[in-house]
Amino acid sequence: MPHDKQIYGSFKKICIPEVLLPMEASELRPKLLELKSDWENNNLSGSEVSYQIVLLYLEKRVKRHPFLRMGQKLPNRESSKDFLEVVRFYGMPDTVRYALWKWSRSEWKIQLIDYNPTSLEMLESQSKGIRYATISWDDALAGTLVEGKRDAFEHLLHDLAHAYMFFRQDYDFIGQTKFFQLMLDEYDEYKSYLANDLRFKQKFEYCISDMNSHPAHLSAYWNAIRREAGIPVFEFETKI
Repeated sequence: MPHDKQIYGSFKKICIPEVLLPMEASELRPKLLELKSDWENNNLSGSEVSYQIVLLYLEKRVKRHPFLRMGQKLPNRESSKDFLEVVRFYGMPDTVRYALWKWSRSEWKIQLIDYNPTSLEMLESQSKGIRYATISWDDALAGTLVEGKRDAFEHLLHDLAHAYMFFRQDYDFIGQTKFFQLMLDEYDEYKSYLANDLRFKQKFEYCISDMNSHPAHLSAYWNAIRREAGIPVFEFETKI
């Protein structure tokens, strides 16, 4: 969402206007470059870098009480596992904190990347039980929006929130993985439709890259967009 317009969405409390992003980027540049170097040289894991990025931006944008202690003393922030187990983040749903915590404990297979993956790359990763999280270093350092939509910080938070929806137990992670594997197996069958039907292509790419829900909901959406495009439907639920 371009921030020169009204700010909305799950992270609106901690978003700033687009015009202020370059100044913020200039002030955070030394620390961002340090984190980028540590990640590229394998001195910090993807989960640790993401954790440090969240702390960096949150403390910059929330001057008072960026961390909610939940009635306990703040633990050592150097230990992401301990800190994330107790602390809640101001201005965002707890999905982000929980995803970071699970990632830090190596319980969820989240992979940090520094580019925006294609929808097909997302389908391939999710079929393997992996969810990507992107930090766009270029946009973070320049104070620009990632693909004209979100700043680099919000983009990372958005990906972590999606990871929560992918891995959470009551959304049937195994079922989602099987759903995406079946879609990948049958991907070639839809290439002609993707090439000739822009509306179907947009909805198809949304389903395979930016939609995490219970497999029953995914199947219902998938069946609906195929019917809309005039594609014969064989119920997905019977295969999962």
